[in-house]
Amino acid sequence: MLGESAARWLLVLHTALGVAAVGAATHLVLWLRRYVHGEHGRRRAVVRFGWIVLALQLAAFVCGNAMYPTFKVEVRAAYLENAGAVAGGEAAHERELGKIAQREATTPAEAPATDSLVRRAAASAHWFDVKEHWIALGIFVQIALLLVLAFWEPRRDGTAIAPIVLAFAAIVALTLWLGAIVGVTTAAIRAV
Repeated sequence: MLGESAARWLLVLHTALGVAAVGAATHLVLWLRRYVHGEHGRRRAVVRFGWIVLALQLAAFVCGNAMYPTFKVEVRAAYLENAGAVAGGEAAHERELGKIAQREATTPAEAPATDSLVRRAAASAHWFDVKEHWIALGIFVQIALLLVLAFWEPRRDGTAIAPIVLAFAAIVALTLWLGAIVGVTTAAIRAV
């Protein structure tokens, strides 16, 4: 298990790699769309972006897996799946907001119901599992896309498989977008 400081720096790196992967995969979908519909001079760029997407996916995946034992103990078990920790954390937060409101002579904001927070934290842990499976699927689909791109040239081979190629790229981009959204929402609830 990583120390808290190392895990936080790895989380920053993981996030940066994930954002770059989302951008590159989205870019790849747009370039592939143009490539399969007639802009044949883009083959080298499309293949290069395909490899960049895979490299970024794998790097983010490795960082995430290196950080996962720390996340599992420090965040998931100790907070997201622990109703008492969520309730206790919310109670402490409400007390501090009350002190600040009293000091500033304002009315404290109404806190959300603790049951709702407990359910959201547990749902976040569930969605985190879903995200991990979809990210792994996205890596395999990206490898399949690269294999197709290695042998397929639309000008030479026709565009009959263009919808499949575009679907592969879209699946990869969507898995990365899902991973980014779930990762950010989980970190917004509790991060390493």
